[in-house]
Amino acid sequence: MAKSAAFPRTQRIGIFVFDGFEPIDVFGFVEPFAIARFLGTDYAAVPPYPFEVVLIAREVAKVKSANGPWVMPDWGFAQALREPLDLLMVPGGAGTWPLLDETRDPKAVAAMLDWLRAMDKRVRIMASVCTGAAALARGGLLDGLAAATNHAAFGWVIQHGPKVLWDSVARWVDSGKYVTSAGVSAGTDMGFYLVSRLAGRGGGEGGGIRLAPRPAGADPLSAASARTSQRCLRLCMRA
Repeated sequence: MAKSAAFPRTQRIGIFVFDGFEPIDVFGFVEPFAIARFLGTDYAAVPPYPFEVVLIAREVAKVKSANGPWVMPDWGFAQALREPLDLLMVPGGAGTWPLLDETRDPKAVAAMLDWLRAMDKRVRIMASVCTGAAALARGGLLDGLAAATNHAAFGWVIQHGPKVLWDSVARWVDSGKYVTSAGVSAGTDMGFYLVSRLAGRGGGEGGGIRLAPRPAGADPLSAASARTSQRCLRLCMRA
């Protein structure tokens, strides 16, 4: 990952893609990292950039999203275990159900969970959007921690993590190493927050911090989340 005399090193963001992932969970989350630039540069600047994003799947072969485009991952599971990575995110979507269905392919489910646990030891932050939290919970990574997930699928997700302190209100939850969001646009908001945190301006290093809850009748993009988004459009990273 690139580093120059003028800028800090480029941080690498990994996204786990699987058949049936929800496109907005991936692309909405990715966009804040993709548009981030170092202080003193603009969108048209040439690399290095603050972040590099890679898609990761079981193997390097096309993956079909839920009612959306195919994607070609950059790495397979094996390469991801060899490469430096700062953050790994698991999206949600209709494919989460078969992803965790042990009645269909128990060996594949076990291998995927083993891989997540192995990656957990290699990255600074494990994140999820929407029902992707079910995979982290099923792997035992969220036990005893606060976590968020898709509000509409809340009942299904919590079955995979009875020891998790599930939050049915927050748009995202920062529990230190593990940062999880609700569904749809909440993942994009969390992406902006994580850009800020990784840049050293997020302040969310403490465990169990809940950010940008949405009370009944409130605007979907809370004031706190909006401030974070505006601040992160121009990334303030210091060497």
